[in-house]
Amino acid sequence: MTILDRYITRKFVQILLFAIVGFISVFVIVDLIENLDTFLNNHYPIKAVIDFYLNYIPFILVLVLPVAMLISALFSVGNLARQNEIVAMKAAGVSLYRIFLPLFVIAIFVSLIAMGIANYLVPRATERQSDLREQYENNRSRQQRLDDIYIRDEQDRRITMRYYNVLNNVGNTVSIRTFQGDTLKSRVDAKKITWQDSLWLLQTGYERYFTAEGEIASPFDQRQFFSATLLPDNIAKQLKIPEEMSYNELKDFIKEVERNGADPDRWRVDLYLKIALPFANFIIVLFGSPLSSSQTRRSGAAKGFGISLAVTFVYFGILKTTQAMGHNGKIEPLLAAWFANIVFGVIGMIVLIRARK
Repeated sequence: MTILDRYITRKFVQILLFAIVGFISVFVIVDLIENLDTFLNNHYPIKAVIDFYLNYIPFILVLVLPVAMLISALFSVGNLARQNEIVAMKAAGVSLYRIFLPLFVIAIFVSLIAMGIANYLVPRATERQSDLREQYENNRSRQQRLDDIYIRDEQDRRITMRYYNVLNNVGNTVSIRTFQGDTLKSRVDAKKITWQDSLWLLQTGYERYFTAEGEIASPFDQRQFFSATLLPDNIAKQLKIPEEMSYNELKDFIKEVERNGADPDRWRVDLYLKIALPFANFIIVLFGSPLSSSQTRRSGAAKGFGISLAVTFVYFGILKTTQAMGHNGKIEPLLAAWFANIVFGVIGMIVLIRARK
């Protein structure tokens, strides 16, 4: 890394850290004021409140990083432009692309870090927040019961349960139907199903086989049942929202939805967003750096901050609009997640190409 790279990097990182700390502080303070009555009325201990906001920070960080990156790009490059340092660099034979190179490298690095936070820290932190809310606000543990379960396993069996308790892995009013094509070949009905020793144990039911000659039925008190896809962890995933699942967990959940014959496009949008939103950190810097390189001494900090707010508002407006359209099936999930990045990436490339070299 050259002296010039270190100089530009230091200016960018200083503003970035200041922006991140500022945004996180504002978010936490505003949310604390908004929820103070809830914490007091439900007797949250101070330790639980601290735990709640420590687990809130990863989500805030992923959300504000694109804004902080844009502000850092606009202010650091803008300051260089206003003080004629960019002019001096160009006069020394350094191209604008070379000036921006350390910023682009930092942006890619931050995007990778944000991707890791979004896929590993945020799901666990969000789940922990939900646990705290339900523990103190509802005076009960996290929801443990699922109603009206429908699962289709890899052997073309349709499995339904009236309800299932995630805490003790027990389901009630179970029906297991096996098909060959569209033809029902057999059906098992039981009052109860329990997970024991890596197998399901069906209790008190009937097993029926359907042939061309008629139906053969036999009762049972207990019967073992094995399915490679009907596992307690797979059923428990249905309790989670996309924000509480990592990329791989959500991907596995989508496979379960597909196997059950439902439309998974809604969850595909959230899956692709887990990559698209962190990658926005690079797109934003690509967009903001050349935009601020033409600032003059008359361009103040207020202008840079105003541009940052306007760009952020437009970016997240497009992102939320396409996300909703993707959830409703109006556009393809991949396009819904990446449309805002594509728009700003194309504009950023145009501005970068047209900027004075």
